[in-house]
Amino acid sequence: MTVRLAAAQYATGCDVEENLETALRMIRLAARERPQVVVLPEFGNHLSVYDSAEHCWEVSVDLESPWTRRIGELAARHSMWIQFNCTVRREPGRVTNTNFLVAPDGRIAAANDKTVLMGAEGIHLSPATVPATVVDAGFARIGTYACMDGVVPEVPRTLVARGADLLLNSLNSFATDEAAIHVPVRAAENRAWLVACCKIGPLLPPDRLGEFSSAMGVPAAMLRGAGESQIVRPDGKVVARAPRDHEAVIVEIGRAHV
Repeated sequence: MTVRLAAAQYATGCDVEENLETALRMIRLAARERPQVVVLPEFGNHLSVYDSAEHCWEVSVDLESPWTRRIGELAARHSMWIQFNCTVRREPGRVTNTNFLVAPDGRIAAANDKTVLMGAEGIHLSPATVPATVVDAGFARIGTYACMDGVVPEVPRTLVARGADLLLNSLNSFATDEAAIHVPVRAAENRAWLVACCKIGPLLPPDRLGEFSSAMGVPAAMLRGAGESQIVRPDGKVVARAPRDHEAVIVEIGRAHV
């Protein structure tokens, strides 16, 4: 049994509504290839930089929101599974980085929170408190995670130990070693198909790139999404790869379990 897998990489900014329209545009673009699974990048609603806890709360989304409703509508219209990632308001004062997995009937099949928060993410975001849900899609059992959760081996491994054989990874990273090393290695060591989708464009507000570059000791030109979204076979071979710094939809036919 085969399944068409896709990743749609693009840039985001600090306007939540504009970012939603970009996500919808890229989903429609991906839908032309008739995939059964589409993965979008991490921090889709807003760049991962906040002025305060109040600002983080303000730009985050609710579990039931225009994001979940409108992406759900597209999932149903095109009969696709869609993974997208946003920061989500939980109880007052608690915000998570969350992978939504939307089913082809438009419902939210899973809302899995990121476990390993990197650097400044831990200032305003809270880590997962419960294990991620593994979803049986019929053609595969899907496990979802985000960025740093795939740099460490434990999170993908626990998903596979609980039955996942298709891993979906949303990324917001400027590190080129994720595409070169961590993504294909996670597929190979877990013997699972893996779809990883990273951002392009500035990962920080453009008017503050100099400030962050100085503080981090990283050239401003490097503080951009690393792109190179990819689809990887269970033996670690990359069978589809997006460019380094351009919008793109990549599609590959994977072999699913029966």
